Amino acid sequence: MLKRRGTPLVLGLRDVLDEPTLLAPEWERKHVLPALRDLYDEIWVYGLPQVCDPLAEISLPRSVRRKMVYTGYLKRTVPKSLKGQAPEVPFDEPYLLVTAGGGGDGEALIDWVLRAYEHDRDAPYPALIVFGPFMRPESQAGFVARAERLPRVRVITFEARMETLMADAAGVVGMGGYNTFCEILSFDKPAIIVPRTRPRLEQYIRAARAQELGMVRMLRGCGAKDPRDPGEMAAALRELPSQARPSQVVVPGLLDGLANIDRHARRLMTGPALADVAVAGRSM
Repeated sequence: MLKRRGTPLVLGLRDVLDEPTLLAPEWERKHVLPALRDLYDEIWVYGLPQVCDPLAEISLPRSVRRKMVYTGYLKRTVPKSLKGQAPEVPFDEPYLLVTAGGGGDGEALIDWVLRAYEHDRDAPYPALIVFGPFMRPESQAGFVARAERLPRVRVITFEARMETLMADAAGVVGMGGYNTFCEILSFDKPAIIVPRTRPRLEQYIRAARAQELGMVRMLRGCGAKDPRDPGEMAAALRELPSQARPSQVVVPGLLDGLANIDRHARRLMTGPALADVAVAGRSM
């Protein structure tokens, strides 16, 4: 209906979708390629091909490739309304922020970090662990009990002002979802990424590529059956604050996403006889 009205249609994609060999049959099953070819006027990728190309190795018509616009990543800041209102942090020294995102699939990460602090009781930096609101209550209860026995670890379930915690942290440990990755880049924090590999390889592909570029350090072992050596994580945590920051890798336009999206949206909205613009954000 929107196409018939002449509304410009834009598909927004994150920088990584999945392993191409898995993505191609899924797209064929869902009839994605005809939509890319016939419905959408432009495809905006919220990243850069120098880091990740979500459609690499996917066979696409040249007409679809011509529609692709790489905007850069979406820069995050501490909102003005939160400046001067940082949440109370239970440490009076530099700390590491451990975030499992929403928490629904972050139990392996939290377990590995706790194992590291149980292994290395004299860790030089304390850890503030944020479970995420979707972690199972029974898992949270078990982690809380373990953390209470560790003087260098504090845990919370959720914090609406995560930007302030990220901005003040000496380093970050996370799973490497798109939002966390953008925050790590935006606040220029040395980071350890422990990506999940199921049900999609999105986080792993992003983290592996970022490690190749020297932006982050990646540790493997976040699957339910993967070994999680506490010594390996403890050593990485000790080295984290002295690790290179993402900004030490120069990628032009890396965090220009919001400005570029604004510019492209204005271009579409000021075209001839255009009353509206539809932007669809999909992971396919």
